[in-house]
Amino acid sequence: MLKILHTGDFHLDSPFTGVDLATGERLRDELRKIFIDVVELAGEHDMMLIAGDLFDCGYVSPETLSLVRDSLEAYSKPVVIAPGNHDPYSAGSVWTATAWPENVYIFDTDELSTFRFNIGEVSVAVHGWGFTSPALERSPLSDGLLPDADAVNLICAHADTVSPISRYAPTPLSLFAASGCAYAALGHIHKTPEIALAGRTTVAYCGFPEGRSYDEEGEGGVLSVTLEDGKDPEIKKIITSNHKYLTRHLDITGAGSDSEVAARIIELAKKENCNSSISLKVYLEGSIPPDYAPNASQIELLANLKLCSLKLRDRTSPVFGAEYLADDMTIKGELYRALLPRLSSPDADEREIAADALRIGLLALDGRAFM
Repeated sequence: MLKILHTGDFHLDSPFTGVDLATGERLRDELRKIFIDVVELAGEHDMMLIAGDLFDCGYVSPETLSLVRDSLEAYSKPVVIAPGNHDPYSAGSVWTATAWPENVYIFDTDELSTFRFNIGEVSVAVHGWGFTSPALERSPLSDGLLPDADAVNLICAHADTVSPISRYAPTPLSLFAASGCAYAALGHIHKTPEIALAGRTTVAYCGFPEGRSYDEEGEGGVLSVTLEDGKDPEIKKIITSNHKYLTRHLDITGAGSDSEVAARIIELAKKENCNSSISLKVYLEGSIPPDYAPNASQIELLANLKLCSLKLRDRTSPVFGAEYLADDMTIKGELYRALLPRLSSPDADEREIAADALRIGLLALDGRAFM
């Protein structure tokens, strides 16, 4: 039996540009702590596979580098790393400028290569590649993989199994099927596709251990993989994230003030059990009076939610109670009738532009400014 901790896509030292400097530094620190937690989890396993993008870019702070190196050295068991498109293996990179512990194996070429070692009485062969630049427009696996007949054969790589025109090692499942490996530990796709069986090879993405933006919603984690002769791999996701991003749609039809909208957001936050570890993005939808334009900053102050962050996006349509404008013979009515087809467009961006145009026009005609 062989137990593997499959992880990747940490993106350590991410900038977190969507928040203030203090919050960004706190989130970077939390991400480093999660890395330590993951290495501790790996202690219950025989080896660790890191499938790329351990770091967010070529520059890594001395604090982060020291933490990673020391943690992996203390782990002492085999660690295989496949550099990804964000942290490629190149001259002067963190991979070449650092003395890595003897238990850490790093793929240093974008050609298919193999690391072999023994874990107790089990022989293991880990095949894979590393990015050597920010793009890799072919799959090294297309060169063919010859499995080791006397070993448990694994793949550890940063690759894209979804898009055949990807710039990030496009690798169709058929190539994994031809490999004859027991398990392929992949990184790169954060919204992970379903675990796939390609021939005899189980192909899985680990996903992100901690979300960093609204592109990484929900709970992040790592995969615990148990391989045993004659059995299908047993794969369990272990949740590791502390911070979570959520996107929700809120119908505010009929609301005519920021205080009304804030009250509805407070109810939404209660329903979702939101707290200081949540970043919440809310799309305001529905129909509101044409003379009301939601003020995001004011709504956030009124809601006074103790969240990591709150982001509002106004997708409302200013047509609630606007029937009077349809028959209005003044320039206000003409403006409304001209914009009505775009206000009813199936395209959300088109509706948003038309809504802002109507609000700005109506407010300007009343001598008021658009907030």
